[in-house]
Amino acid sequence: MREISKEEIVTGKIMKFKIPEEFELNNSYEVKKQVYENAFKKGYNYILLDFSETKYMDSTGLGTIIALHKQALMKAGAAAFINFDENIKKLLKMTALDRILNIFDSEEEAIKFLDK
Repeated sequence: MREISKEEIVTGKIMKFKIPEEFELNNSYEVKKQVYENAFKKGYNYILLDFSETKYMDSTGLGTIIALHKQALMKAGAAAFINFDENIKKLLKMTALDRILNIFDSEEEAIKFLDK
């Protein structure tokens, strides 16, 4: 499997993934697979997805972040999302996902939320 996103362990229970510049049909399955194999299957049920490099997301990318959010909850964990650009924030607001997802302005806030 080629690595799509960059990952790092933040704390003993949180794994962070940096999402690619374009998060869409051509790579969303690979990102999802990477999170499942490198986080959930290894016992990291708290994930932090960093969108600082992401400039474009389509409906497949949206579906993927919903699936990852739900999977984390099903494993008694949580997912947090940081660094969305303004266009993606508008998309999340239009779809009302900004009310469901754990979106934070800073990594510190997100880690505090996940590490409680």
